[in-house]
Amino acid sequence: MGRKKNKKGPGGREGRLVVTFDEERRREYLTGFHKRKVERRKAALEEIKRKLKEEQRKMKEERHQEYLKMLSEREEALEEADELEHLVTSRTESVNIDHPNHIVTVTTISDLDLSGARQLGLTTPMGKTDGSEEEKGEEVVNKPVRTMPKKSRNPFLSEK
Repeated sequence: MGRKKNKKGPGGREGRLVVTFDEERRREYLTGFHKRKVERRKAALEEIKRKLKEEQRKMKEERHQEYLKMLSEREEALEEADELEHLVTSRTESVNIDHPNHIVTVTTISDLDLSGARQLGLTTPMGKTDGSEEEKGEEVVNKPVRTMPKKSRNPFLSEK
């Protein structure tokens, strides 16, 4: 009526778990924390490098787009300069004067009128207008000056 007790004998020892101590496996387990930490650091460093290269590529692309924009504006300005050729009322005159020791060439271009196209002369400051622009109905549009940021050194990677 009571519980049956297992008799100790040769058959009772088979179900037991045997633990063996291996110093090499213990060392591998304990140094595994450091290895995984080093791997995480390497992965983070690679990710930072990848993002930095991507940012540099984007900056290079932006600079390229700014350059193309500047180039197209320059071409437009050159085309406008070609259109201004009709403002020249007379061609230049050259006069050579012979002196005993040297020759002097005087070129006269006084008939060139660039003031109408705002190519030459002083411009009026923005705050001080004489009212002539308002009478003509012209509007002066100022473009904001954009400067390119300085190229920074690698802020994430230490040189130590």
